[in-house]
Amino acid sequence: MTTVISTLIALPYELARLPLAIVDDRLLGRLPDTSRPRVTLDRTIGSADKLAGTLLVNRGIADRGVDRLQRSERLLTADRLEQEAATRREQASKTATAGRRKANQKRQAAQHRAASGLDEAELAEARGKQAAKAKAARTATAKKAAATKRAAGRTATIEQRKRRVDSAAEATKKAARRTAKAELDDARETKQSAAEARADAKRLNDLSKAKKQSRRQG
Repeated sequence: MTTVISTLIALPYELARLPLAIVDDRLLGRLPDTSRPRVTLDRTIGSADKLAGTLLVNRGIADRGVDRLQRSERLLTADRLEQEAATRREQASKTATAGRRKANQKRQAAQHRAASGLDEAELAEARGKQAAKAKAARTATAKKAAATKRAAGRTATIEQRKRRVDSAAEATKKAARRTAKAELDDARETKQSAAEARADAKRLNDLSKAKKQSRRQG
């Protein structure tokens, strides 16, 4: 009997609520749950059901209103969380893109530094080879000059001694000639040493040129 009375009391409210219920049914398949019109309608109907159920002491109407309000809030919360997640994903994507771009810039800078280092090493090697070649040439020239000077000095000494021998007594002529011959042999050996030094200098120069040409071809 109580249920029948409660239903009869709630009937006028249900009739008054009917237009909103029709609008709700028509919007159900057309509008997203979190759209502004749908949320407004859900809150309006839910609040009306909750209030009417309380005033009419009808638990079913009140619970229907509470359920609609809670469902609307949960949908809004889920939509907000999804938007926040999408924003975080977008930020993470931007951060990853920026990180890759920065890493690529660092890699290019490292490659540039490596290339510059190789160029500097090649330049230093070329300078070292040029300095070694110049030093070898100076050494060869110095050896040649020293050998020539020694040969010239010894030749002059031989000539002076020869003149003294010629003016000496006939008895010492043979001994002087032997001495002169020995010194001439020494002079020839010195000249031979000078020739060998020049040959060494030439071989060193040719070897340096050959190495330089081999590196250019390589």
